[in-house]
Amino acid sequence: FVNCASLAQVAGYDGVEIMGSEGYFINQFLVQHTNQRTDRWGGSYENRMRLPVEIVRRVREAVGPNFIIIYR
Repeated sequence: FVNCASLAQVAGYDGVEIMGSEGYFINQFLVQHTNQRTDRWGGSYENRMRLPVEIVRRVREAVGPNFIIIYR
């Protein structure tokens, strides 16, 4: 995600949209039914939210404050 956002920025895009909605990779971590992990990435809502929060945080660090990030 970070690499793709960085490449989009270099290519002149104004921002990126990170897809976390149903049917996409990130959604599998968010939904308790599909996320059966027992480590820090599963279980509680906070743990299941860890992946998308980390993705957005790291993308923001890479592209800076003026690049648009949409999370859906």
